[in-house]
Amino acid sequence: MIMDLMLYLYLFLLFIFTLIALRYLYLVISFFNHRKSWHLEVPKLRRFPKVCVQLPVFNEPFVVERIIRACSELEWPKDKLEIQVLDDSTDETPEIVRRVIEELKPKGLNIKHVRRGSRKGFKAGALSYGMDLSDADYFVIFDADFIPRKDFLLKTIPFLEDDPKLGAVQTRWDFINGEDNIFAKAQKFMLNVHFVLEQFVRSREGLWMTFNGTAGVLKRSAIEWAGGWETDTLTEDADLSFRLYKKGYKILYLPNISTPSELPNSPLAFKSQQRRWAKGGVQVFKKYWKDLFKNEIPLGWKIEFLFQTVGNLGYPLGILLLILLPAILHLKFSGYKPEIFLFMGIIAVFDLLMVWSTFAIANFYISKDVKDILFTPLCMAIVSSLGINNTVAVIEGFIGDTGVFERTPKAGDRGIVVNKDISRRIYLSKLEIIWGAYLIVIAIVSVFINQLILGVAVSTTALGLLWLGTSSYFQSVGYEVPDMIFYEQTHT
Repeated sequence: MIMDLMLYLYLFLLFIFTLIALRYLYLVISFFNHRKSWHLEVPKLRRFPKVCVQLPVFNEPFVVERIIRACSELEWPKDKLEIQVLDDSTDETPEIVRRVIEELKPKGLNIKHVRRGSRKGFKAGALSYGMDLSDADYFVIFDADFIPRKDFLLKTIPFLEDDPKLGAVQTRWDFINGEDNIFAKAQKFMLNVHFVLEQFVRSREGLWMTFNGTAGVLKRSAIEWAGGWETDTLTEDADLSFRLYKKGYKILYLPNISTPSELPNSPLAFKSQQRRWAKGGVQVFKKYWKDLFKNEIPLGWKIEFLFQTVGNLGYPLGILLLILLPAILHLKFSGYKPEIFLFMGIIAVFDLLMVWSTFAIANFYISKDVKDILFTPLCMAIVSSLGINNTVAVIEGFIGDTGVFERTPKAGDRGIVVNKDISRRIYLSKLEIIWGAYLIVIAIVSVFINQLILGVAVSTTALGLLWLGTSSYFQSVGYEVPDMIFYEQTHT
C-alpha cells in the first residue's frame, strides 16, 4: 500500500514536470512563429515629453559613478530630461554621488541627489518618493549596475507616445561580464531563457508579462491609474505589472534593444538575488491569487502569472521527486508494474530533452555560436543547484516572512568579489553539500544499474549543488575560492 502511494505520488510529480516541459515547447514554437517581429520599427516621435530617469541606489560605491555618467549622456533635450539619484546608502556611496553631480551640473543637466533618510519601502518606496518630486510624463528606471546606451530614450519613448494602451516598455538585459568566467556564463545562460524566449513570447502573444524593474520605461498616468508603487512585496515590479494589466494596460517587450548590466560575481550574492526573486514572486501570488478566478482575466495570462510568481515551486517538488527516487528504482527492478515504468521513462526523457533544448535554443539565438550548445549541461547544473536555496525562499514567502530587500552587490570595474551586506546563511550551504553528496550516490547507483540517462541528469544536479554549496560556504567563513569562480585569480 505504501509503495503504491509512493509510486503514484512520483507519477503525479512527473506529470507536473511534463506540463512544465510542454510549456517550454510552447515557448519555442511561439518564438519561431514570431521571430520576424524581433525588430519593431520605432514610431515617429511627434514631441519630446518630459522624462525622469530614476536611479535607485543602496550602497553601490563600485558602480554608482558609472551609471550616473551613462545617464548623463542620454540623447534627449536637456530641458525635458531629469535625473534622480534615489540614494538610500549608508556607506561612502553618497560622497561619490555628490562629487559626480557637482561635476555634471555645470553642463546643464537637471540632476538631483535625493536622500530620504531611511529605507522605508526599499526600492518601491524610493521610486514612489522620487515620483512625487517630479512632474515628468515618463519614468525610466535603471539599477546601479546597468549601462544604458545613448539612444535608449529615442528607441523606447516613441512606442509609449504612439499607443495609449501601453503602460510600459521593457528592454532586454545584456551582460557585460557574461563571458568573464564559467559562473557568469552559466548565469547568462539561465537568464537568457527569460529574456530571449519568455518575455518575447508573452509580449507578442498578448499574454501577461512583467516589467523587470529596470532597463525600462513606465508611463506616469499608467502608474497612477494602477495605484502607484506598493511596498508590501520584494518584487515591486511584478506587483505593479499585475495591476497594470488589470487596468487594461499592456507592456511591450523590445528584445532588439539590449541594455548592458552586470551579473553577480559571488555565489553568495547570486543566491541572495535568486532568493529575493523567488520569495517576492510568492508574495505577489499570495496578494492576487483570488483574482485568478475572475472570468475577465484570460486563461493564457493566468498561466503565465503562475509561472512567473510561483514557478519556483518546481524546486521543492523536484526535491520530493528525488527523495522518492531510491524507492521507485527498487520497485522498478523488483518487476512491479513494468508498464507504468515504461511510460514514466518515456515522459522523463521527453521532459529532460525539452528543458535542455529550450536553454540551448535561447542562447544559440543570441550568440550564434554552436559551441554554446555544448555549455548547456553546465548551465543546467547552475539552474538545478538552486534547489535548496529557492525552496527555502518559497517557504518563507508562503509563511509570510516579508524579509529585507537585499540588493545584489556588484563589483563594477574593480575586479573583486563583493559580498558586502549579504546574509551568509551558512546552513543553506551545508544543506546543499549534503544534498549534493546524496545525489552523487544516486547517480553512481543509476550508472551501475544501467540507468545512464538518469545518472547524467542526477549527476548534473549533484555537481551544481556541490559547487554552489562549497563555494558559498567558503565565502561565508571568510575564504575565497577564486579558481572555482574565475579563470584568473582576483584580489579581495
